Amino acid sequence: MNGEKTYCRYCEKLLKGRSDKMYCDNDCRNAYFNEQSKSEHKDIRIIDLALKKNRRILRDLLGTRKTRSLTEKQLLQKGFNFRYHTHTFITRNDDSYCFCYDYGYLEREDRKYMIVKEIVKQED
Repeated sequence: MNGEKTYCRYCEKLLKGRSDKMYCDNDCRNAYFNEQSKSEHKDIRIIDLALKKNRRILRDLLGTRKTRSLTEKQLLQKGFNFRYHTHTFITRNDDSYCFCYDYGYLEREDRKYMIVKEIVKQED
């Protein structure tokens, strides 16, 4: 050992033992990394909540129908955020559907949107 004192990266207590030791114990190590990723988790949580809200809006507006046409204004009034979607699907006709998980929408003329539910084929 070179005589330098080392301190825990989380609680700053003096460390004893190996010279390359960085944490007192597993609790301090876990707490340190949890704190480091806290802001990232916050950003992800905000986006995830927006995606879930969009899905819920599409689901509620579609109801039991196979498709439904609505205006942009109607979606916005419900709180829909066009900025967030999980994926897109492009048909053979080059129609581009945006999906929020399993509910999607296709922009039509005059700011009208057709809402659909994705059909998932299960493999045998």
